[in-house]
Amino acid sequence: MDALEKLTRALVQLASRGDRPRCGDPVTRDYWTSDNNQERKHAAAWCAGCPVLNLCSAAADETSERFGVWAGVDRTPRPRPESRKASA
Repeated sequence: MDALEKLTRALVQLASRGDRPRCGDPVTRDYWTSDNNQERKHAAAWCAGCPVLNLCSAAADETSERFGVWAGVDRTPRPRPESRKASA
């Protein structure tokens, strides 16, 4: 079983007990993939203490996630600074 499947099973098991991590909350779930850096920063902080944190990290690594917050890590690429033009 791959890491993403393990994560999915763990999330289903949590849901069957009426529990879900903060990333599954309808009010805040968009923070994990927001274009807003501050929202993603909040999402990363909310991951602390998550019961599936290690599974989430393994799934993100295995699938080479490049966007959004996974296991408290913002994987969204930072914008490149604009190059400065030499003054004439």
